[in-house]
This record gives sequence, C-alpha cells and structure tokens, in this order.
Amino acid sequence: MMKYICLILVLALAGCGATVPDKYTNRKVAYCDPSGTSLLGVPYTRSSRSACAVALAPFDLGTWQEAAYNSHKVRGQQAVNLGCQSLTPSAEGCNYCGQMGSSRTIMMNFDTTVYPEGAAVRRAVLAVYAFTNPGGLYEAHLRGRLNVGGELQSLARQREIFTGGNRGKGWVFFDVTAFAARAINERRNSVQFEVSQTCQTEQIPITVGLLRNEPRLVVEFD
Repeated sequence: MMKYICLILVLALAGCGATVPDKYTNRKVAYCDPSGTSLLGVPYTRSSRSACAVALAPFDLGTWQEAAYNSHKVRGQQAVNLGCQSLTPSAEGCNYCGQMGSSRTIMMNFDTTVYPEGAAVRRAVLAVYAFTNPGGLYEAHLRGRLNVGGELQSLARQREIFTGGNRGKGWVFFDVTAFAARAINERRNSVQFEVSQTCQTEQIPITVGLLRNEPRLVVEFD
C-alpha cells in the first residue's frame, strides 16, 4: 500500500514540475558566442562586438500601491500608471484607501545567479518600457537592494531613452552596471529594484509596461 502512495506522490510532483512556466525556472546562462544574443525583445545595442548580452525576466513583479490606510501589493497587471493616483475601493480593492493622492511603485526581483560565475560585466541596464511619457520615466526614482531585507540604495544616475523614432513611447535604460556586477559576483538570487515617481503638483501620467513589455535586466559580459 505504501508503494502505491509513494508512486502517486511522485507522479503528482512530476506533474506540478511540468507546469512551471519557463520564466520561473532556474536556467543558467552559458558563456555564449558573441555573434548571438538573447535580449527578449529589448532593443539593446552592445558596446562591444566581442561581448555577449543576455536579458533576464523578473521572477517576481508587481506594483506597491501606497495609501494612508491600505497599502498593498498588486500582481498580474498588464501595465500601470506610475506616480500619484487616487486609490478608490471600486478600482483598487481596498475598503478604505485614505486620502487622495496615493502613489504607486513598481517592484521587481531578479535571480542574478543564472549568469556565469566570474563573468566580466561590461555594462548592465534595467530596461523599463513606457507606453506614454518616456521622459517622465527617465526622471523616475530607481532604488535597489542585493537581497531581501537589505538596505535600499539609489541607483542609475546615467539613463538613456530609446524611442525607435516614436517620442510618445519607448524604453528607458537605467544603468546599473556596478550594482549588477556586484550581484553576479556575490551570487545574489533575489536582487530587487523599485521604480517610483514622486508626487508633484503638476504631473503627466506615465503608463509603464508590466506583464506587457515586461521590465528586463540586460547584462553585457565577456
């Protein structure tokens, strides 16, 4: 009888493992041929033809909605309006949100241990897509920490907008080279980034991609 129970458990676990999406599996990035890249749709241009560039999807992605009496994290959104927004019970699912002018923060986690150990990082960028007002996203506040519970630090003074000829939308590349290199070198498996927009009197909305045109960490290395 115990043999049958064990067999059922093994088959059940195997079935669960088969349903795990590819983006959440711990696939290692091999040292690659410089002629090939894996950018997952990010229009990143390598700084050196002899280097490789590999983009990584976050294993956790959501929006932190800050309200006076009901702050909470939301997952599964295709896109989000970044910045100060009024949170209402009907739209945001909170019984009492508090005062008007609440704020949203994008939170994402990456496992940098998938990159080769000892990789020499040339450049690393956090690529975030703006469906509207990429210039506003360029001015957004980026913070990061190397592990859960660690201290958040301000990042990416150097930034770049890639619109592809369309000024109304495009990617913003936040340069996180030193931060990502340290994360890879120290084999950090839960590196967190937070992108937020401070509240201002006059603020143009920024629609940022989440599950649609998902943020990516792009690392160029030798």
